[in-house]
Amino acid sequence: MMMRYFNAVKKNWGSAWSNQLFRLNLIVGVVILISILTFTSFFFDYVENCPGGVVINDWVLKKLPSMDVSLPIVVFESSSVVLFLMRSTTNPLMCIKFLIAFLLVVTFRIITIGLTQFNAPIGLIDLQDPIGSAVYRSGFVERDLFYSGHTAILFLIFLCSVKALDKYYVLFATVIVGILLLIQHVHYTVDVVSAPFFAFVSFSLSKKWLNFQGIVMD
Repeated sequence: MMMRYFNAVKKNWGSAWSNQLFRLNLIVGVVILISILTFTSFFFDYVENCPGGVVINDWVLKKLPSMDVSLPIVVFESSSVVLFLMRSTTNPLMCIKFLIAFLLVVTFRIITIGLTQFNAPIGLIDLQDPIGSAVYRSGFVERDLFYSGHTAILFLIFLCSVKALDKYYVLFATVIVGILLLIQHVHYTVDVVSAPFFAFVSFSLSKKWLNFQGIVMD
């Protein structure tokens, strides 16, 4: 079983790596990813300390109790990420599609957060998320709001997934995490509801870009 898995990894990635356009997109994508994630640590420092901003009158949050649900959020998030990593090790096309879409998701978030600069919701409880802290190289950011990165990335994993059972689970995780983020008052309702839209746009642009180059044909 393991030998079959490693053979699939070697064969699929060897074939993909031999494609010059795939190789170029992967290398450039990783370089841009490192650059963006380095920039975000400074960007979030700026956002956190930026004066002004508004607190949205969110009637949904007013109806929900403010509770620390960090553990189930991290469980659903990490399980979805691990599942995706397992699948993408044998599917380089799924990997490159996600990489480019992820770059767009992060770029869109930088733009929307910079434009809106909302203040944190009333009743917010710090989210203990080691994955988010590692990715953005910073501690918990209260004004990292519009739109929800957790919801967007999970929905992006759902869009990029191939197997039906994977898609069902990740979509379920996306909905649950979105609700839990509201219960913890980490995001406004508009942050969570808007996230799938930005993920879908990013996914669609990624597919169009790869299709244009003949790397992904679907």
